[in-house]
Amino acid sequence: RCIQHSFPGMSEPADPAGKHSEAPVKNQGKGNGKRRSQKNSGKGSTSSWRAVNRDQEGASSANWRAVNRDPEGASSTNWRAVNRDPEGASSATTADAQQSPQDGDRRWAPGKGAKNGKGKGKSRNKHKAGETKDARVSSVQEDTHIVESRQVPESASVAERLAQQLSRGSYDCMICLGKVKPSNPIWSCTQCWAAFHLKCIKSWVRRCNSAGGLEFNWACPGCRYNWVDRMPEYTCYCKKVPEPELNPHWLAHSCGEVCERNRGCPHPCPELCHPGPCPRCTAVGGPGSCHCGRERTETSRCGDPRQWSCGSTCGRALSCGHHFCKARCHTGPCPPCAETSLESCFCGKNQEQRLCGHVNFSCHKPCGSRLECEEHYCERECHPGDCGLCLRDPGRWGDRCACGKITNCSHESARSRLLRFVGERRRCAQPLALCKQICGKRHERCSHTCEKLCHEGPCGQCATKVQRNCRCVRTKREVVCSEVDDVLCHQVCRTKKTCGNHKCEAVCCEGFNDRNHEAHICLQVCGRPLSCGNHTCEDFCHLGNCPPCRVVLHEAVFCACGKNSIEPPVVCGTEPPQCDEPCAQPMECGHTCPAKCHQGDHPLCYEPVDRPCIGGHTQMKNVPCHVGPMSCGQACGKQLPCGHSCSSQCHSGDCKACTKPCGARRVHCSHNCQAPCHAGSQCEDAPCRCKVKQACPCGQRVEERSCGAFSGLPRPQFAAPRCLASCERPSLQLPEGEVVKYTADLLQLAMHNRRYVQMLEDTFAALMSKGRAEAPGRTPQVPSMQALPPCDASRRLLAIEYARLHWRFKTATKSDVAEGWWQVQVAPASSSRVPRPLLSEIAGASSMSAVSSHLLPALSSQPCLRFAGLKSVDEVYDLVGLEGLLGVRPGDAGEAIAFLERGALGAAIFKKLTSQEPGQEFISVRGQSAWGQPGASASRPRVKLEQTLTSGPRAPRPKPQLDAWESKEEAVPENWEDM
Repeated sequence: RCIQHSFPGMSEPADPAGKHSEAPVKNQGKGNGKRRSQKNSGKGSTSSWRAVNRDQEGASSANWRAVNRDPEGASSTNWRAVNRDPEGASSATTADAQQSPQDGDRRWAPGKGAKNGKGKGKSRNKHKAGETKDARVSSVQEDTHIVESRQVPESASVAERLAQQLSRGSYDCMICLGKVKPSNPIWSCTQCWAAFHLKCIKSWVRRCNSAGGLEFNWACPGCRYNWVDRMPEYTCYCKKVPEPELNPHWLAHSCGEVCERNRGCPHPCPELCHPGPCPRCTAVGGPGSCHCGRERTETSRCGDPRQWSCGSTCGRALSCGHHFCKARCHTGPCPPCAETSLESCFCGKNQEQRLCGHVNFSCHKPCGSRLECEEHYCERECHPGDCGLCLRDPGRWGDRCACGKITNCSHESARSRLLRFVGERRRCAQPLALCKQICGKRHERCSHTCEKLCHEGPCGQCATKVQRNCRCVRTKREVVCSEVDDVLCHQVCRTKKTCGNHKCEAVCCEGFNDRNHEAHICLQVCGRPLSCGNHTCEDFCHLGNCPPCRVVLHEAVFCACGKNSIEPPVVCGTEPPQCDEPCAQPMECGHTCPAKCHQGDHPLCYEPVDRPCIGGHTQMKNVPCHVGPMSCGQACGKQLPCGHSCSSQCHSGDCKACTKPCGARRVHCSHNCQAPCHAGSQCEDAPCRCKVKQACPCGQRVEERSCGAFSGLPRPQFAAPRCLASCERPSLQLPEGEVVKYTADLLQLAMHNRRYVQMLEDTFAALMSKGRAEAPGRTPQVPSMQALPPCDASRRLLAIEYARLHWRFKTATKSDVAEGWWQVQVAPASSSRVPRPLLSEIAGASSMSAVSSHLLPALSSQPCLRFAGLKSVDEVYDLVGLEGLLGVRPGDAGEAIAFLERGALGAAIFKKLTSQEPGQEFISVRGQSAWGQPGASASRPRVKLEQTLTSGPRAPRPKPQLDAWESKEEAVPENWEDM
């Protein structure tokens, strides 16, 4: 058995004339499962989903819950009604009850209602003898599949389409493009009736609103209607029931109750809760007519207008009374008459084309008609009617003066008060009497009064001086009141125009400081190049970016290699299609472009190449090709014309002018010229400004002065300062120390600087006693360095060797401001000791035989390690150590020589420093550089071992530079035997 299921809004309202079209229904045969069309024979018709059935004989209409039967025994019911055939068979189901089980809806099949309790009762169908239950079920399923596969007709309304698609689960959500199943919560727009998944529309709303709150603003994805409301919620179609449950007895997402939505008329919607718009109201209204009254009806449909336009010409008389309305039947009063005619003004001097009904008009010029006096003309503005009497007529003017302040001017008694006495006037042409008072009449164009004496005729222009603002209201000026021209200043406006790019250059602009004034509307064309690069913006000057180019090209756009293209039409500025083919075009450098197919310039070439630096010092390896010649970072070193070398970083082109000091040896002293380099000219014969220092014998008092040598005072000699009482130090009680030996040359140097040696010993002893006093019984902290008085090179070496080798102190030196002078810093170490005997004791001995046991030969022929590339002599002690070291002496070109007791010790130290066997060449010290930082071998110290006890002839050894040890009184001997 097949059951006809109808949805809300699927069928049109019943035809009052009984003329229904054929409606397809399901066959209620005897279980054969086939469909057939039931046609109305004129006595009955198929019922709509409201179950309104009228036949030609006036058959009664049944309620939507009632059972409808036609003469042939076939019946069609509402989707909630029970359909019965003459044999007593019945079946009931919902619209999409036979949908596939995988849709997730709760469905019930025919024949199972009595068992599961979801039907309308037990089946009353009487089956044929040979029909089984399975056959019945299969036939019903076959009919259901056929019904559901039927497509929605093109003539179906919006409500019909929505009802079928939402019930079957075939409706597409516009946001996620997924199917809207009957079990999914939805939200429906009441403007376009589109349905969306509830989670999709909520996500849409959140993306449209960045800030939180109770109200949200969003545009419907279907119709772009701007909604301002709370977050969408899941309700039924009529908005009565929130979150309606899925029920097989009515439509999905429906509450099953009467809709009752407002349809714009007094009658609410009587249909069951349904999607889409409500059907039109079918109630009968009152009489109606067209606007012009030619067509009239006794009744009208509810919701239809009571008045309409019949389309005929209106024909009503217009307000002019001469013509009729030619417009189509319309609402409201007829428009004014549009007919025109040539009419004259009141004075008859001007003529104009005037609309019908507006014939009389004024030209607003003086009337000029001759008055009755035949002497004067009417001075009034063009006016209707008679001009009246002359204003100067004695009967109208009276016995007054010209200004009207004096009366009875014709009597002799008024003669004394008048400037002009005229007696009694009889005609308007006679002059008026003039009084002696101010006129006082108010001017027509201003509020000032006339300042002239009583006079005839018009008062003329106002001559009062007033203060008026200029047009831009920035300045004021005193002008005559009658001047009508604007007061202008000479200031330029400079206010930005509406575009925000240009400024107003007008003088005394009336829109000063008002950007939105009409005078500041920018009418310049933008003219900026568009993003396409081919055209310019033709809009008026504006803020922000220019719009995209609107030019449409009718040629294909190809990629650079021409293999890919975009067919026309294309908008100007469209990027060429992406092409994955390699460019493979040769570049200017000679390499092949490795990038993909592209437009414009090639990318930078990163091919590694070898090229010389810009200064030609070295070959740069693996330089990217696009970098080009580059600097190696080394000093230029090119010989300048002045003899100096260029100290600038590696560069191309000519070297800069020399900025070094001259450096030439001065003629009258041992210093170098400090003036800027002056190649080609002699040094200036001016007093030498170099600083020289002299110290007292103990070295504590140091005096500094300028050299001052020049041709007038060559090689000046200054007396050495003497020691003062402050140089004396109290002798300290020194603890017992270790026995040490001193070299002969060190002793000789100490003998020439006895007071200086005593000062060193006092300082060293004070530092040691201070360290013991600060931390008795505890491990002393690392003391800070204490600076000794500045000294020359000989005293520097004496102080360093005495402190390092014999007192085991730490030392550090740096050059002083004065040339040839040094600053020495000392600090006791944990291994510091007091040497015995002291160097001052040996230097002050009366005979050398008494101290010969504490002396060593002078440093000259012992095995030694020659160092180069040192920053200072102090580093030698750190590299070699104190074990077996006899002393350190300066060598050639900044070298330092460390003399050792044995050659084997020197070989061991050399191997420890370089990890190599000794040779004839300098070898870099491994590890850190001379400055304590890891660096290249060029920045590390270099060392070479020089042995003396070797077989065969001995190569000549460079002797130590003893000039640093020279004394002004006596030369230092090379060994003890020469003393």
